[in-house]
Amino acid sequence: MELHRLHTSRDMYSFFMPIVAVFFSWGMALIVGCSNGTPAPSTAVTAPKPKLASNTRPKFVDATAAAGIHFAHINGGSGRFYYVETYGSGAAFIDYDSDGDEDLYLVNGAALPGFLERRVPKNVLYRNKGNGKFEDITEEVGVGDEGYGMGVCTGDYNNDGHVDLYVTNFGANVLYRNGSDGSFVDATETAGIGDERLSMSAAFADIDNDGDLDLYVSNNTDFTLENHKECRHGSIRVYCGPGQYKGASGIMYRNEGNETFADVTKEMGVYNDRCRQLGVVFGDYDADGDADLFVANDMTPNFLFRNEGGTQFSNIGLNSGVAFSPDGKPEAGMGTDFGDYDRDGLLDLVVCNFQWEHCRLLKNERGDVFKDQIHESKLDEPTFATLTFGTDFLDYDNDGYLDLFLANGHVEPNIEIIDRAGPSYAQRDQLFHNNGDGTFTDVSADSPGLAAAWVGRGAAAADYDNDGDIDLFVSNNNQRGLLLRNDGGNRHHWLAVRTVGTHSNRDGIGARIRVVAGELYQVEEVRSGSSYLSQNALRVHFGLGTHTRVNRVEIHWPSGVEQILEDVAADQFLTVQEPEKL
Repeated sequence: MELHRLHTSRDMYSFFMPIVAVFFSWGMALIVGCSNGTPAPSTAVTAPKPKLASNTRPKFVDATAAAGIHFAHINGGSGRFYYVETYGSGAAFIDYDSDGDEDLYLVNGAALPGFLERRVPKNVLYRNKGNGKFEDITEEVGVGDEGYGMGVCTGDYNNDGHVDLYVTNFGANVLYRNGSDGSFVDATETAGIGDERLSMSAAFADIDNDGDLDLYVSNNTDFTLENHKECRHGSIRVYCGPGQYKGASGIMYRNEGNETFADVTKEMGVYNDRCRQLGVVFGDYDADGDADLFVANDMTPNFLFRNEGGTQFSNIGLNSGVAFSPDGKPEAGMGTDFGDYDRDGLLDLVVCNFQWEHCRLLKNERGDVFKDQIHESKLDEPTFATLTFGTDFLDYDNDGYLDLFLANGHVEPNIEIIDRAGPSYAQRDQLFHNNGDGTFTDVSADSPGLAAAWVGRGAAAADYDNDGDIDLFVSNNNQRGLLLRNDGGNRHHWLAVRTVGTHSNRDGIGARIRVVAGELYQVEEVRSGSSYLSQNALRVHFGLGTHTRVNRVEIHWPSGVEQILEDVAADQFLTVQEPEKL
C-alpha cells in the first residue's frame, strides 16, 4: 500500500500532484535487490435441486445475521495510528469436523496501547450446523487466540485425516493441531513455526512432493510498538506507510515428517528482506508437477518463485512480467489468486493494488511469461478508483468460466477529509462476470449484499449451505464481517471435488484437477491460502453450465499418480481417494 503515489497515469498527473505531496510520508519504494490410472473408491452426495428458475442473474445477499454470525473485527486502535491497525484481517472456510459442512474461522485483532474497551478481541470458530446457520464453538474447541491476528490458512500437516489451522499474527504465530476429538491443541512450540514478526498471508503446499505439507509465511516489515512513528498530513494524523519501515523476509518451513518444521528459507532460495509481503498463493503455473509460489509485495516488485523440482526456487518475477506494472513501476500488491480464467489449461494470475493503480490480470502465455490483460479484459477502469485487498477467482453462476470478486476498502480513515473530491474510506465490493471472450462485466449492482460500502480486507469462498453455488465471507477492518449467500448460482449444473491423498498429503493440496464436460474444459488445483490473509474451502468447485454429466475427471496427484474418472453425474459433492498403488 502506498498513499504517496495516488496516480498511475500521466493524464491525471496534474490533478493528483497536490495529493501526492500530502502523502509523501509513505516513502519511496525500495526496489533494489527485490527481484532477487484406475479410479479409486469415491463417494457422492447429491445437492438440492436449483432453487431459482428465473432468467435473472444470481445475486449475493447479506445472510450474516440469519446465519447466526455476530463477529466484528476490532483493530485495537485508540487514535494513535499504529501501523498494524489498518491491515487486518482474514477468514477461512474449514471443515474441521469432517461432516461435509464448511465451518468458518475468523481472525480478530487485539488491544494496542491506549485501547480501553472491556471486551477482549479474539478469533472465533463458527461450526456449520448444516441448516444454513452457524454456532460459536470457540471456547469449546480451544482456538480463541487473543494475539493480534492477521491471516489464516488450513491444511492437514500431520496427515492424520483432520485439517489443522495456522494463524498469522503481529507477534507470535500459532499452529492449532486438530485433535480429532472436536478440539484443537496449540502445537506451535513443538512444530517450531511461531515467528514473532508482522506476518501476513500464509499457505500450505507440498513443495517437495514427499507426501507432507510444507508452509510459507509472508512477513511485511520490521514494525514494532517500540519503533512506531508518527506521520501527519499537516495537522491531521495519518498512518505511516510501509516505506517508513524496513522490509522483512518471508519464511519457508519444510515439514520434517515428525510434526516439526525446519526453516529452509535461504536453502530454498526465497529469502529477501528488502520487500514488504502481503498476498501469497501457490500454484503450478508451468504444469510441471510441483508447486510454484507467487508473493504480492507492497510498493516493491512482486515475486514469482519457480519450483525447481522441490530442491530450490528461482525468482523469475522480473523476466516473467509479474514483478512490475507494464510501465515498469512497483505497485502495492495485496490480494492475489491463481485461476484459469480463459480456459486454456494454464493458471493465470490476478493481483490487486492501491487506489489509482489498476488490478493486474496476468495471462499465462507459457514459457514462464505472463502478459497483462487488464485493458483487454475491461477490468482497467472499474478497478482504478478502488483500493482492493481480498481477491478471488470463482464461478459464481456455474457457467464454466471463472468470475472475479474484489473486497475493497481504503487504509486511511481520514482520506475523505484530506481528499474531499477523491476516494472514500469505506468502499463497495465488486463482482465481475466473465463473459467467456476474455472480457469481464461489473455485475455488482445485481447483488443487494454488495450495495453497502465497507472497509474490506480478507475474502474467502465456499459453498457453505451445500446448495451447489459458491458463497463468500468478507472480513472488514474494525467492522462486522459479511456472509454473502449466493442466490441463484445453482440454476446451472456443477461438480464439487474433495481429494483424499494416500501417497500425497492427506488433503490432496496441490492436486491438479481437469474436468471435461462436452466442449467445456476446466483446470483447477486444490489450494491452501490465497486471496488476502484468507483461505477458501479445500473442496474444489466446477461450474458445468447446461451439462448434466461430466465426460472425464482427471486428477494429477502431487505424488505423480494420474487418476481418471469417467461419466460422472453433475450436481454432486464427489470425494475421490488417491489410488493405493503407484
